Amino acid sequence: MPIFAPINMPHRAALLAVLLFPFALQAKDPLPDGSQLARSIRELVPEKNVEIRATMEVIARERKRLNTDVVIQVEKLGQAEWQTTYTAKRDEEISEYWRVHHEIGQPNRYEKKSGLAKRAEIYSSLAGSSFFIADLGMDFLHWPSQVVLKTQRRKSRLCYVLESRNLKPVKDEYHRVVSWVDIKSGGILLADIYSGEAKSVKRFAVKGLTKKNAQWQVDEMEMRDTKTGTRSRLHFHLE
Repeated sequence: MPIFAPINMPHRAALLAVLLFPFALQAKDPLPDGSQLARSIRELVPEKNVEIRATMEVIARERKRLNTDVVIQVEKLGQAEWQTTYTAKRDEEISEYWRVHHEIGQPNRYEKKSGLAKRAEIYSSLAGSSFFIADLGMDFLHWPSQVVLKTQRRKSRLCYVLESRNLKPVKDEYHRVVSWVDIKSGGILLADIYSGEAKSVKRFAVKGLTKKNAQWQVDEMEMRDTKTGTRSRLHFHLE
């Protein structure tokens, strides 16, 4: 859900699906409760409305590339409620429309052009990529089983290793997600995603970072399909 230095991430970047939500946790403390850690990430309400333009780049194993413009709109609806809309455009025409409705204490609600999405539909891709709508909504953080396994360094950062388990997966749903959560920022640097197999089927990583006004902001995230070798990169056009 980064390769970053000391972080005081701008809220604009943190709203991206992804991924970099600050909360006070110290490396010297005991391992936190997994459910509380997951809740801290998923329940951060945005401070204000924001619109971010991005490009989804899909690179297949044979190096074929598909680029799609994506507009991400975050709208605050109240003190405990907000929604994120993803609009994919190719050749100036809207090809996909998804909205994720967030409310503290409630599961996400997903909507598409025609109305409320069925559960199975959120495990479909955005713009032909390996990013599923469920990934962008961080749906795995709502699963009842959340356990912090240990601390471990990734990308030179000390992380909590959070294991999220789907206790009753149905067809095509994830069974387990293992995330590396940066202790200082609360951001997910990496995540391995599993279905029924022992090996991960997808790997998420924050890739691109830009330092601006002495602060680091995320400008690229990648989802790699470990079966097909396809890499999907979401490039954010931040000001």
